[in-house]
Amino acid sequence: MKKQKKQLIILLAVLVLLAAAIPGVRYLNERREAAETAEAEQEGSVIIDAAYEDVVKLSYDYEGVNYSFEKSEDVWHSVEEDSRNIKEYSIKSMLSGVAPLTALQVIEDVTDLSQYGLDDPERTISFETASASYILYVGDHNALTGTYYVSMPSENRVYVVEQTVVTRFNQTLEDVAETEEADEGQSESGEENESQGSDES
Repeated sequence: MKKQKKQLIILLAVLVLLAAAIPGVRYLNERREAAETAEAEQEGSVIIDAAYEDVVKLSYDYEGVNYSFEKSEDVWHSVEEDSRNIKEYSIKSMLSGVAPLTALQVIEDVTDLSQYGLDDPERTISFETASASYILYVGDHNALTGTYYVSMPSENRVYVVEQTVVTRFNQTLEDVAETEEADEGQSESGEENESQGSDES
């Protein structure tokens, strides 16, 4: 009888311990799931899996003007003014936000693009690689979250992206082109080197 009573006490003690442990286990699971969700949101979803090195054409709108650039033999130039030398780091900086493109959030099954400013987008960003072409429509800016809404043709999805993805393209041709002073400096430097070479000989 004492043995049975002792076993019953032990069983009850085990049940009490298990009951006390369940909230702790549940809390740990919730923390783990929340951490995984936060990590996934931080990483975002890769929408366009392209690399800067593969891009050969770029076009975008800024302040009502369209700017187009092409890469030939690893050198970027303006389509409108082929003679203008383009700073590669400026093009790379712009493209780094879209090639690849990562979305913070993907809004599925959108039936009314106007609520995101995408029914008649004011800006378009497009670029091409040797094997694919991409077009991004830029919609409203959400000042509260510091993000932009963008979409792609023939899709009922809206992508939420960091505002820098769009603001990187706030550059005119004058901003990305080499200055004449720099060109003249390079030319003068070359002439000086040639002159020094002649004097030494």
